[in-house]
Amino acid sequence: MFLSGVVFLNTVALPAVASAAEPIAAAWRVSETGTQASLRGISAVDDEIVWVSGSEATVLRTLDGGETWESCGPEGYGELEFRCVHAMSSDVACIASAGTPAVLLRTEDGGATWEETYRAESEAAFFDAMRFWDASRGIAMSDPVDGRLLIVETQDGGKTWEPVSAKLPLARAGEAAFAASNTLMLLGDQGQVWLGTGGAESDFSRMYTRAGWNDAWIPVAVPMPSSQAAGIFSICQLNPTGDSDSPHALVCVGGDYRITETSKVTACISLDNGTTWQTVADQPVAFRSAVLPIPTECSLPARLIAVGPTGTDVSNNGTHWHSISDVGFHSLSAGQTHIFACGSEGRFARLE
Repeated sequence: MFLSGVVFLNTVALPAVASAAEPIAAAWRVSETGTQASLRGISAVDDEIVWVSGSEATVLRTLDGGETWESCGPEGYGELEFRCVHAMSSDVACIASAGTPAVLLRTEDGGATWEETYRAESEAAFFDAMRFWDASRGIAMSDPVDGRLLIVETQDGGKTWEPVSAKLPLARAGEAAFAASNTLMLLGDQGQVWLGTGGAESDFSRMYTRAGWNDAWIPVAVPMPSSQAAGIFSICQLNPTGDSDSPHALVCVGGDYRITETSKVTACISLDNGTTWQTVADQPVAFRSAVLPIPTECSLPARLIAVGPTGTDVSNNGTHWHSISDVGFHSLSAGQTHIFACGSEGRFARLE
């Protein structure tokens, strides 16, 4: 589903976040990417290699953590938006388009050349997310085609894709997903999938869940209002702590992306592997398009971070969120120790 870009501010220092240890100050360090494109796809291979993608067939690559950038987008695709990118290395990456034609492409030479590996036949197709379990297995999903979400999977690193949509339940009237950050889909080690939608006019959104590689897809209600501009935009799993009794909670964020609207619900949490969901006590202050578990090696004293066009929030448990910045971004990715973000007007930043 299409989303309009939102332009926001520049770099800012983040206040310290309270924790049991000494507070640690952090800051978004913005670096020039050489483009004004709206960036919504981001994939960090490590702390140095990061790929981003977005409007006007833009794909960029950095090999030094964002200090310098190389433009490496595919030729011949006009102003198509590539809002999804997944990088396996400095040379190998896959991208997916949000728009018509709905295509998947792959490069093995750092973006010097691209091969189109899948093209949806229907003009209704619109890729919203693409994720990989490993270097071989991956999945991409699109808005509904012929009444069901279009989902394709690969077992050879994106070289070929096979549709699996026939296994999905029928979509609700108006139901669709949001190509906002390429994080509306979460994968589990044993083939599990959780993917969130909106679009339908309803008091609740839906989370499609799959318990294993060959298991049935089951839609679950999530108490986040759904409309043409509202629903679930991102989902992640909270990293476990040293306490073995700490639940591996699932957290989703979203709301209404229109800057003129107030989002009643911006975050929900599940403590039973996505079977049931509830709203959280202290929500992010506004619509958020991406949520990410903070790497354990990162020194930021929090376990989750969420961003949207109006700011950044952090949380230790997924139920209590604290605003730490009014700098806006669309999407997040993490290396070993660094968190990266991208947004409108070619904005890229590293949290330090």
